Amino acid sequence: MSQYKAAVVGLGQIGLTYDFDPKRESPSAHVSAYQLNSCIELVAATDIRIDQGQALHKIAPAVPFYQSMEELLKNHSVDIISVCTPPAHHLSAIQYILQNTDTRIIFCEKPLVSSVDEANLLKQQLKKGNCRLIPNLSRRWNSGMQRVKTHIAKGQYGELQKIHVKYTRGINNTGSHLFDLLHWWGGKISEVQALKKIKTSADYDSDPSYTFAFLIDKNILGFAEAFDDEQYYLFEIDLYFSNGKIEIRNSGDDVLYYQVGEHHLYTGFKSLYLERFENQLLSESNLGNAVNHLVNILDGLEHPLCTVEHGVYPLYVAEPLIRSFNNHCSKERVRLQ
Repeated sequence: MSQYKAAVVGLGQIGLTYDFDPKRESPSAHVSAYQLNSCIELVAATDIRIDQGQALHKIAPAVPFYQSMEELLKNHSVDIISVCTPPAHHLSAIQYILQNTDTRIIFCEKPLVSSVDEANLLKQQLKKGNCRLIPNLSRRWNSGMQRVKTHIAKGQYGELQKIHVKYTRGINNTGSHLFDLLHWWGGKISEVQALKKIKTSADYDSDPSYTFAFLIDKNILGFAEAFDDEQYYLFEIDLYFSNGKIEIRNSGDDVLYYQVGEHHLYTGFKSLYLERFENQLLSESNLGNAVNHLVNILDGLEHPLCTVEHGVYPLYVAEPLIRSFNNHCSKERVRLQ
């Protein structure tokens, strides 16, 4: 089997400390995902906070710790580097790696960059080299979400007509996953209208949460309702089809499939009946699946399931939402550049 070298830049929650949470399935952070993959050697990690070095060595005692990415890359040549810093630092980190290393894959946390302008700049710079930039839109790695995609693509429940969403924690944080899934399953969002701003913990990161309406490809109507996660956490999606329904519950841990049948009360009408229930989908590690996918890309066995275009797409939806709210809840077109 091939042996590849990896490094992690940023040892916050997704970089390292999610795996200290006993409720999370391991691996839930990049360090452990690399440590547990037999095809990868984790050769180094970095964070500006020296205390994170001590935390790193609880999981990976032999892995060298650095307080700067520049120092790490002077001492190590790597095939894969995970960028898990705050989003405001993603672009500068990616640019440095592209300009100063022969790294083959940059595996970057969401949101990929901080603005549409940065997204356009990044896409131009990536045309000049051979390094692959793969965003971690983590639900794409989950087999349950992949099955939802397959059922929709095959038209198993007829035409997708309406989408209802309940979410918490920001149009950039949770919104990165939400907009990517809607794009992946339904198509491009063509219009948005912010209706109300809701307080959530993402406000501390200047990431607003809106209740909003949206339109996909001019014919799929959608409504997303934001909730305050200090009361409870929500990520739920209902997909309504001409001949059935798919429900995503408990942050994607459960998926319920409904088919149409004769109504049990009213002659001449139809109703939805539960056909299949899938649960504990998050017992598989999305990050573990993602790292396996990176290995297969390097081995030439797979093409990237998640691309730069997918990674920047949520930004093109978030900015018109902000503009809509600031323009007294106007309808705004989503324009992809």
